Amino acid sequence: MDTFFEGVNVVMQFLLELPAPVLIPIFLVIMAIIMGEKPGRAARSAIIVGIGFIGIFLLVDLFFAELAPAAEAMVMRWGLNLNIIDVGWGPFMGAIWASPPALIMLPLFFLLNILLLFVKYTNTLNIDIWNYALCFYAGQLTYVATGYNLVLCLVAFVISVLLTLKIADITAPAMQKYFNLEGISFPHTVSVAFAPVGWVLAKVLDKIPGIKDLDADPEVLRKKFGLFGEPTFMGLVIGIIIGIAAGMNFSGILYLGMAMAGVMFLLPRMVSVLVEGLTPLTGAIRTKLQKWMPNRSFNIGLDTAILIGHPTTLAAGIILVPIALILAAILPYNRVIPFADLPSITFAICMITPFVRGNVVKLIIIGVFIIAFIMLPVSTLVAPEITQVVKDVNMFDVPEGFGTATEVTSFLDGANPITFVVYKVVSLFGGIGN
Repeated sequence: MDTFFEGVNVVMQFLLELPAPVLIPIFLVIMAIIMGEKPGRAARSAIIVGIGFIGIFLLVDLFFAELAPAAEAMVMRWGLNLNIIDVGWGPFMGAIWASPPALIMLPLFFLLNILLLFVKYTNTLNIDIWNYALCFYAGQLTYVATGYNLVLCLVAFVISVLLTLKIADITAPAMQKYFNLEGISFPHTVSVAFAPVGWVLAKVLDKIPGIKDLDADPEVLRKKFGLFGEPTFMGLVIGIIIGIAAGMNFSGILYLGMAMAGVMFLLPRMVSVLVEGLTPLTGAIRTKLQKWMPNRSFNIGLDTAILIGHPTTLAAGIILVPIALILAAILPYNRVIPFADLPSITFAICMITPFVRGNVVKLIIIGVFIIAFIMLPVSTLVAPEITQVVKDVNMFDVPEGFGTATEVTSFLDGANPITFVVYKVVSLFGGIGN
């Protein structure tokens, strides 16, 4: 048995060393060939998919790299003095992957996904191995909260998988229609968890006079305001405003504005490249699955990184950065200093964009609600468990210069409603299985 787990660990570490632009095309080309696609065509399409992902991740990295220092400067400049620091999703995910339960949860996710396809629970085949870890969160937090109870850890993990895949199925038609992504769904737990909340709030906003008839999608803004309504110009202006609020120097302010404009302009084009390669591969996989299981419609599950490039999502995400800091400072129940995950707010709202039909004002309103009533309080409540998770793998490190900060959290991944509800409920049965 020890040899088996050692083998699983070696395979897992090898796969995790491959970046997504390499790993996902490999998975796709292997699956497409198995499903009957010609090797040459499969390889060409997979390479284009990899190129698309490289472009997307380069631009997302640019977005984070330029916005994160501005957010850090605002935290310092505004003198937020709270005792939980948001270290971001990176250390949290790294700690999850390094924990013993991950050796079990990784193969279990794939086997469970296949089983759920055959029993018709889901129509989504998730091929993004990196995002499996987002379902690990509920299990790992339960593991810590119950005194390292492996049984309940796996129960919480399985429930998280069930919810994630089901919401991905339910939201797939809206995502496919709005983003023109046929056959794709998004079992990306950190994003699908906020989608039901966004759907409900979008329905509420559609009933409020003065807001329900407001046209504020990128195309309408472009027609009404010309250059001033262009997404790239909006990115420039928003970036400049963020730079001023962060106290940056003149050149830094202008560069941040240009960087945000560049991301707004280039990211949708990289998504188009990815889709060009993805369409024939996913088509071949879905066609074969439909032959094996007739009268079914299947989706390939991917990362919502390919959604955040929408102009509405990017504009709202950038605007919500200073708003999140203001809310953190004034809300009496909050103890979190939003920091590393601030630029990642786009992942929390990206699947809500279709529900507001691209209306940037409505998306900002919903984003404010999510930050104030979900992200800040939940990331506060999970801080003890997240701190213990990163301590267990010797990753605990409160960045210097944050005064009274004694615990860490993840403002985005730690605030996931699915993870929070599942691990809190399952942890109530803490005496079972010890």
